[in-house]
Formats: sequence, C-alpha cells, structure tokens
Amino acid sequence: MSFDTLAPHYHWMEWLFAGNKLQRCRTAFLDRIRAPKNTLIFGEGNGRFFVEFCHQFPYSKITLVDISEGMLNQARHRLKRAGLDEQNITFIQADALEWVPPTQAFDLVVTCFFLDCFQKSELELLIPKISQAATPKAEWLGADYCIAESGFSRFRSKLIVSFLYVVFGQATHIKARSIVNPAPLLQKEGFKRHQREEIDFGMLYSEWWGREPAALHSPS
Repeated sequence: MSFDTLAPHYHWMEWLFAGNKLQRCRTAFLDRIRAPKNTLIFGEGNGRFFVEFCHQFPYSKITLVDISEGMLNQARHRLKRAGLDEQNITFIQADALEWVPPTQAFDLVVTCFFLDCFQKSELELLIPKISQAATPKAEWLGADYCIAESGFSRFRSKLIVSFLYVVFGQATHIKARSIVNPAPLLQKEGFKRHQREEIDFGMLYSEWWGREPAALHSPS
C-alpha cells in the first residue's frame, strides 16, 4: 500500500470530487471533545484536518502516522504555510499494521478516512492495537464513507464507493474492496459512541467515541 503517487494531487482531487464535505466530516466534533494532551492521528493525508486541529489545540502533543512519505511532506508544507511549527509534533512514516505504538499513551485517537483502507481481518488486528495505545479515558474521532440505508441514496453510495475503491485500489494497491463497519470492534475495546452525524445523503459520516461518558460542555 502506498499513497505517494496520489500525494501531489490529493488536494485538488478532494476538492473536485467532494468539495469541503470530507473536511466537514473530519472536524465535526472538534468543538466537543476535551482538550487532549497527547493525540495520535493515523492516515492524515495532506494535512487539512491536522492544521485545523493545531489551531484549535495548540498545546496538544501530536504523533502523526502515515505510510506515505509524500503525504507526510504535504502535511509539513501545509503546516508551514499556516504559520505553525513542528515543536509538539512527531511525524512517523510507517505501516499502521506493523507500527507498534506505546501503551496507554494517547487520550485522543483520530482515524479520518483511514479505516476504509483495510479489510475486516486487518481491522481485527489494527483496532485492538490502536486501542492499547489509548488511555482508559481516551476519546476517538472517526470519519469515513458508508453505504446509505435505503432507496436511491443507497444505490448512489454503492456506486460511488465502488468506483472509489477501484480508483484507489489501482493507485495505492490497498487490499480492501468494500466498507467494513468498525463500530463492533470499537465497542469490543470499551469505546461507546457519543454522537454520529451523516451528510451527503448518508454516504459520509463522522463519529465521536469515548471510554467515558461524553463531556457535558456544549459546542461553541
């Protein structure tokens, strides 16, 4: 699996095919989580979420893991253009399936448009490993594609998601060819879903999970 080929083009591809919808999903719950001390971000891509996160939580220490050197470089360049430094940020180029994170080190995990790159058998290994890196009070933000429940929206989402798997499969050599719902695996690791939002006729979703009851503060 490698996203290096897509790295120089991903920003315009995202705008062309989805506009601001993916970013809306990535950032949906940033104003509701507790301010994290240590954050683990997987598969950040070219850094759109990453920069927004740094603006909102400037004191959080961040570990960013991505298999693509090109994507990590794009994230670094976006960070620099935003006038932010790398003082509290650790960039790690690694395959998430092989990288071994520290145990109970992170109070926030972020997996936006990342888990859809893996088959069920891979997620059954990956999610428990990520979970072990999360503290007992950790929160988890996720966003991804999904298949709408019924009607034309379901047909539309199946068509688009299948097309995306063909395109990204050829470009990146990911093994996954269909969406796998990660919720049962997160629940098995002690996470409870606080909130879910869907957009684009049910094809895109954002979720906020946590091992403790949701914070009582309202979104600003």
